[in-house]
Amino acid sequence: MTERIVIRSYRRVFEVDRRIYRIDRWTLPVPGGVPLRGLGYFVGAVVAVVVCGRLPAVGVLVDALSPPLRYVVLPLLVAMVATQVAPDGRAAHRFAWDWLRLRLRDRRRSAGRAVPLAGEPVAWDGRLGVGWDWHGAELHAARVRGPVRVTFRVPVRLEQRGRRLIARAGSDEQAPATVVMCGGEVLEVRP
Repeated sequence: MTERIVIRSYRRVFEVDRRIYRIDRWTLPVPGGVPLRGLGYFVGAVVAVVVCGRLPAVGVLVDALSPPLRYVVLPLLVAMVATQVAPDGRAAHRFAWDWLRLRLRDRRRSAGRAVPLAGEPVAWDGRLGVGWDWHGAELHAARVRGPVRVTFRVPVRLEQRGRRLIARAGSDEQAPATVVMCGGEVLEVRP
């Protein structure tokens, strides 16, 4: 009878946990070795302790700890906890980075971009095609700000008023028009 092994994800199979078992000829007294990620957390914690020791308010609290606690025990504790904890199934540094990015980014987002609050102007850099049923050949009121290219499916009469261009329904003899406008120009469609 053969037993089956169920592997739910190949990620665990190919994810190699690199560890240090010995330094030169000296075997480390840690069963299972020291993970490289834990060594990175230890070094990062020592750097954070040194930086926090130079800050005005926090430096007093850090200096209150004895040097062995400050430079060995505290970073070792941070490294042990960070290698053991896996919130959301991720490494601690990835989780901390994503949490920080979530707190610092804009609250309202759509398609990877910040969404302005109500009443704020919206900048649109992409193409937006909007059209009513062209079989029903009638104009609808609209105001379009350039840069833009507008193609009308019905004949229109165009009037220039300063930086505004006004489009009104034209006669049947006229051909449908295409209007290209630069930035800052406004096209008003009046049925």
